[in-house]
Amino acid sequence: MWFRYRYIVWTIMLLCWLLEALSYRHSVYPDGIAYLEIASACAKGNWHSLINGYWSPAYPALFSLVLSVFKPSVIWELALLHCFNCLVLVGSLASLEYFLSALIQHLSITTWALNQEWKPLPTWVFRAIGYALFFWGSVYATPPSVETPDVLVLALVLIAAGILLRIASGRDSWQYSVALGVVLGFAYLTKAVMFPLSFLFLAVAPFATGNLRRAAPRAFLAFVLFFLITSPFALTLSRSKGRLTFGDSGRIAYAEYVNSIRPIAHWQGGPLGSGTPVHPTRKILDTPPVYEFSTPLAGSYPPWTDQSYWYEGALPHFELGGQLRALRHSLASYFAISMQLGSLFVIPLIVLFCFDRFGDVARNFSRLFFLWIPAFSALGLYSLILVEPRYVTPFMLLLWAAAYSALRVPQSDMSKVIVRASALVVVLLLGFQSVWGVGLAAAHLTLQRDFPEWTVAGELNQARIRPGDRVAAIGDTLMDHYWAHLAGVTIVAQVPADGVSTFLASGPERRMETMALLARSGAKAVVANDLPPLLLREGWKEISNTKYFIFVYRN
Repeated sequence: MWFRYRYIVWTIMLLCWLLEALSYRHSVYPDGIAYLEIASACAKGNWHSLINGYWSPAYPALFSLVLSVFKPSVIWELALLHCFNCLVLVGSLASLEYFLSALIQHLSITTWALNQEWKPLPTWVFRAIGYALFFWGSVYATPPSVETPDVLVLALVLIAAGILLRIASGRDSWQYSVALGVVLGFAYLTKAVMFPLSFLFLAVAPFATGNLRRAAPRAFLAFVLFFLITSPFALTLSRSKGRLTFGDSGRIAYAEYVNSIRPIAHWQGGPLGSGTPVHPTRKILDTPPVYEFSTPLAGSYPPWTDQSYWYEGALPHFELGGQLRALRHSLASYFAISMQLGSLFVIPLIVLFCFDRFGDVARNFSRLFFLWIPAFSALGLYSLILVEPRYVTPFMLLLWAAAYSALRVPQSDMSKVIVRASALVVVLLLGFQSVWGVGLAAAHLTLQRDFPEWTVAGELNQARIRPGDRVAAIGDTLMDHYWAHLAGVTIVAQVPADGVSTFLASGPERRMETMALLARSGAKAVVANDLPPLLLREGWKEISNTKYFIFVYRN
């Protein structure tokens, strides 16, 4: 019956994703702007923009193909990207089905599962809870409005795990080794963290079969294919950086969250032992702080175009205090996630409490090492730096599958009632959270009326600021530069958020000197957010129906 009705479930999920995508069609993460600009450059034939030490290439490369087909105006690029994410989520659903089918088949044919008195959980439990958990993740962790490659990583991790399950089930043919190497290669191109994690998937594969001698040549083939797919990008990136690297996002994140390198966009050196920037943004005034970065990178906000350029010279290093601080924050994040997913513990706790077979469950769980070793390793790796739900959702799915696959229940009417009731509780609780999230998206769709970034871009156009022109900004430009992308302009100088109060308190003469410095960077206008009305007397103009202000230089 499941194969008859699964398309109804898929359709309902897709409609919910489209609703969420349209509700936040003009809301964008800073990451999304970077990926949009890389994809736009690729669509125009500039494929060299994919060689970036901070942003991985697969996600923008795929979206550039969509841009090449539909050729939307800049206003509708973001909505199209959200719809593209919906399609990726549909692909992830197919990956989930591939994974669950392999898991169910593995449980049905492995010799240690064949016991007439104690059986694994029913098939429908895995499908019902697996889909409920996936839907929860698609609403809270990787919704289509979050413009990051994490949903693509989710699909590839599920496919890789499905391949491992088929290998462990005795289907260790050469084609699965080929598929594993290819999938993991593209996983690395999707997100740099998958480079070290892929070696764990490759390492456990030959041990999953139980015949290491036979599996070793196949594992070697998978590794060779992984190397052939990943090496062109990694070697090109290394050549551009002048050192061996597979991506700098992890190094930069460690320096930021463990070594406390701050600020994110204008690192000028320090703290002690963290290195010195090779080519930092140029600080042209101390009070208030003013930074200029008109060269050499392009994009709407060059410090965000490729952070690995501005962080060149950073020296990430182990620091006990910083590491303990990062671990504390990571544990707090894992605790918050576990509270949201607390219902998943219902079935294991009931089974262990009612049937008291902890030893058997532990042995069964150990046999699924090829699922939980990569999963625990990924969770541990993220805990060293930063944990977010979108990072860890794929690996939590693997842990859930391994834990539930280890459970055994007696074949009695009472046990069937217990399993049925507890599974229903899990599905209802996860489903309620997911429906609540979709409801919030629907409410946002009905309430959202104004799009201030559009208004700012329109005001720049009316002030004869054309695409390709340079502007300056005052405020938290990293989190607020979508207006620059819409207008097609490049921010080349900035008074950052921590300098705004100093700028406002510095007096009219000092403020005009600061404005003159911003003009020397080549800026034709300055955009700021939420300034006091007194600045209107100094040439600023308030943009109607927004909190933005604009200052246009007159030649």
